[in-house]
Amino acid sequence: MEQKLKFITCSGANEFTNITDLVSLSEKFPMIEWGIQVSGKKCGQGSARLAWIQRLHHCLRTDNQKLQMALHINADWVDGFTAGELPTELISLLRLKNIKNAPFFGRVQLNFKLGRDKAPYPSILVDHMRAYGDDRRFIFSFNEENKEFIHFLYRKGLRDFDVLYDSSHGEGLSAHEWLAPAFFDYGVLQGYAGGLSPDNVMEKVVGIRSVVPYNRSFYIDAEGRLKGDDKHLSLVKCEQYVVNALKAMSKI
Repeated sequence: MEQKLKFITCSGANEFTNITDLVSLSEKFPMIEWGIQVSGKKCGQGSARLAWIQRLHHCLRTDNQKLQMALHINADWVDGFTAGELPTELISLLRLKNIKNAPFFGRVQLNFKLGRDKAPYPSILVDHMRAYGDDRRFIFSFNEENKEFIHFLYRKGLRDFDVLYDSSHGEGLSAHEWLAPAFFDYGVLQGYAGGLSPDNVMEKVVGIRSVVPYNRSFYIDAEGRLKGDDKHLSLVKCEQYVVNALKAMSKI
């Protein structure tokens, strides 16, 4: 088994993203995972975001397409998932299926941060993960605030999750150093974020590879520096980011 970049996540796809162009880029680079940010404010009933996701899902089903998709749950919706009730709109998104009858969103990132959001109830969190975890993975943000909680869940037997190292908490700040994997379990996919851009991703991926064991898979995630002048995701920048990330995988 060799070191492998399993996903190259481009976060921030939304109602301003052209669906045809998004699909075309995925056909060219199947390892792209599209991260879609959702919350009650951004994706509630009647919102443009929810309508766009439904249209994307319909287009992919109609054209017999299967893309790598991730749902990034924020704010009130992540509170509901980890410590309360799930809103109807979120349940409907989690129940979407792709053409293979697997979850449309193959991974779900829970963007809670202890000390900022409502503290998760472990039993409720695990129950919801099991209820909506059929053939999908959940992602935890692994940082100083959350790491002890995540280790606690692991010690209690939870295994169906991935972790994302981002000490800037989604602010797009570059990491001072890349962390070696915190879990020896090869079943826990571990990813890296923080200040990645089309211009620096080659250098950054080389640095990440130096701390990841030679026989482990990992992934990378970028959003802020993939935006264009209109402040929305630029597919041109996404392509540059992917091309340069792949180049970095041939450097060691």
